[in-house]
Amino acid sequence: MTSTCPFCDYRGDEYVVQLHIEEHHTEDSPWVVNEAMVASPKTQHRLATSSSESSDGEDNPWIKCTRPQCNEYIHITDLDDHYEMHQAIDVAEADELASAKGGKRPASRQHTPPDTQRSPRKQNRSREPESPRNTHGRSLLDYFTGSSTVGRQPPQHRRIREPREPGRLGRRELGPHAYEKSMPEQVRRSLIRDAEPYYTNRIGRDGKLHREATVDNETKGLVPILADICALDRSTMATYLCDPSVRHVFKLRCDGNFCGYWNIQMLLSYLYAQQASGDEAPRSVPNIIQIQESIEKAWDSGICTYGRIETGGVLNTRKWIGTHEALAFFTQIGVPVEALSFREDDQQQPYVSNPSPSQPAVISLLDHVEAYFMSGLENASTRHHGTSHITGLPPIYFQRFGHSTTIVGMERKNDGSRNLLVFDPSIATTAAVGRLLAGRTAYSGHDAILKSYRRSDVSLSRWDEFEVIVPKVVAKQRMSEMR
Repeated sequence: MTSTCPFCDYRGDEYVVQLHIEEHHTEDSPWVVNEAMVASPKTQHRLATSSSESSDGEDNPWIKCTRPQCNEYIHITDLDDHYEMHQAIDVAEADELASAKGGKRPASRQHTPPDTQRSPRKQNRSREPESPRNTHGRSLLDYFTGSSTVGRQPPQHRRIREPREPGRLGRRELGPHAYEKSMPEQVRRSLIRDAEPYYTNRIGRDGKLHREATVDNETKGLVPILADICALDRSTMATYLCDPSVRHVFKLRCDGNFCGYWNIQMLLSYLYAQQASGDEAPRSVPNIIQIQESIEKAWDSGICTYGRIETGGVLNTRKWIGTHEALAFFTQIGVPVEALSFREDDQQQPYVSNPSPSQPAVISLLDHVEAYFMSGLENASTRHHGTSHITGLPPIYFQRFGHSTTIVGMERKNDGSRNLLVFDPSIATTAAVGRLLAGRTAYSGHDAILKSYRRSDVSLSRWDEFEVIVPKVVAKQRMSEMR
């Protein structure tokens, strides 16, 4: 949409005009634009820097997205990727909007629920790839279990350890609100009020009327949908997914990134579902303030106490959290977890006379995640076309610099490349996915629908360190603390 500056005759895209006003017509503007903070002209037009709370001179590399209903703080190096994600979602949403208004879309772009669509592979089954159990997976699983000594390197990782000399972290690690003493009351109210469930009546499997809880920023039933869409991609050899009970929890409309907390909630949606019996609905997950209280209780109990030193405390603040705080939370409520780190400098073997060549951290990460999901194949359910496998395994808390997501699966392509499948808390469920969940036709292609869930091995190679947390057992007696 073209706009005009109210102070002069400057015209352009609304985001360009907004930036122009800040730069040329606003005294002491808190927005700063310089070469170090602008990745490309397109991001310059749509993203602007946000000031930090204090003027202590510390670098603040986080940029606040000005797109409506986003307002995420993005690292300056991630601007292009963030904008491209917005652009892809906009295209898909435009397709759905046009279809809702009666507009015709090309037949090749329409997508219907797989159980009502004819398989594109039925006409030539001889070209289907061999079952993943008997091809690439066997050697990888052998390495994962330590039963093979030839071929590729096994996944390399180390357990997350306590920092030797923990110190106070700054904005680079904790975000633009790193020194906040108390979040604005409006944000706090939103985190509590907008996360409250509302109830509707439904008929259960037993034929009785039940109350069903719904939370506005949660989407359930996504894993089977992803399995079906991935199965339609002819370039995909195999897809592995976690338990279907996992819910996608995405951000509420308030100022601040809380991705670490949303991911904790996603893991809890799985854990609570395992505790539910019969037709009983899983209970609601704790809100962010309650999670913060549990993290503080963990520190009080001597669990991961270095986290308090590093953050200065998190209760009632918008400080970002990471795997250390998530580890403290799950330990506090009695859920055993495995916390692992994948770093490129861990690949060196200085005390070995003939060390094997080091491999990037992303390769070790993907190998580990793939082996993890393949370990659940024995009891997995196979979806349409035989390439998608839904296991009963927990999802994985996934941290890289500046952002965390929840790994719910992995795709292996015919050319050997791999994609992580994630629930990103910064991206809400799109209209196309909503139509599929309702059993209706979506008018976006499967690539467009999967754009916000896929993280390719190429895109992940930009980072040299990753951390993951995987729940191991559900401990009912201690998790009652969160009721």
